[in-house]
Amino acid sequence: MAAAATTIVAPAASAKTDVAGTLDAVSRIITQNLSTQRGLSDTPFDVPSYLWVLTHPLGSGTQNLPRPNQKTMCNTVVQIGDSTSVGLDNSLRVPSPTDRMTAQYRRVGAKKVYLDAANGRAVVEPAGGRPSGLEAIDDQLRRGHDGCWVIALGANDAARIAEGSHISADRRIDLVMHRLAGRPVLWPTVRTGDGALPQYADAHMRAFNAALRRAAHRYPNLRVYDFAAHTDRSWYVDGVHYTPDAMIQRNRLLATALATSFPRR
Repeated sequence: MAAAATTIVAPAASAKTDVAGTLDAVSRIITQNLSTQRGLSDTPFDVPSYLWVLTHPLGSGTQNLPRPNQKTMCNTVVQIGDSTSVGLDNSLRVPSPTDRMTAQYRRVGAKKVYLDAANGRAVVEPAGGRPSGLEAIDDQLRRGHDGCWVIALGANDAARIAEGSHISADRRIDLVMHRLAGRPVLWPTVRTGDGALPQYADAHMRAFNAALRRAAHRYPNLRVYDFAAHTDRSWYVDGVHYTPDAMIQRNRLLATALATSFPRR
């Protein structure tokens, strides 16, 4: 089937004139145009994710590159998230079925996927009458949903700490890992962009990410995926939440990271 014609518009000139900046710009053009082709992300080798990770200058290296036909050992995936994970399977937010979170996890071999997301959620603090991250984990376990876990939390935790919470990032991560003792856990790093409220400043996100990296040395079942290194400030509509195109790319990257971190042998 012939590919649909696309118009590629060069990015506006910016201060990033070095090779890394050029690669970054080219990568975004390629992935944005590829993301418009229905069904492409359902192929065994996810080209858009590969190109983004390969060309993004802040990426953490070849260890995160997807491999052709890479599958995960995880038959069941449970993702616990905050508002940035709300609507990842919603047709109004992610129009193409193959770009949605469940489809992306199935692309890499998962059979069952359970998504649990709530606005304002942090590991410890509930928000708006909705369960906290720990409560959501407990609820999923009570329902018999267990397997590999993706903990897409941290931004609200970093903000709570910045506001004065006495519960440190290290303690929050420990609480999650104690709940999920011995289970495969993938925890992506967090980032915010321009326009975020002061308590959501990216410096607070980096502090939380540092705690995640420390935790990886304490818990052999924890894999930290440096998602923050593979994002771009243009992905954010308000400094915290993602544009529609960024949601698609995030879905692809999280699924690819799961297969890379917990591969099928």
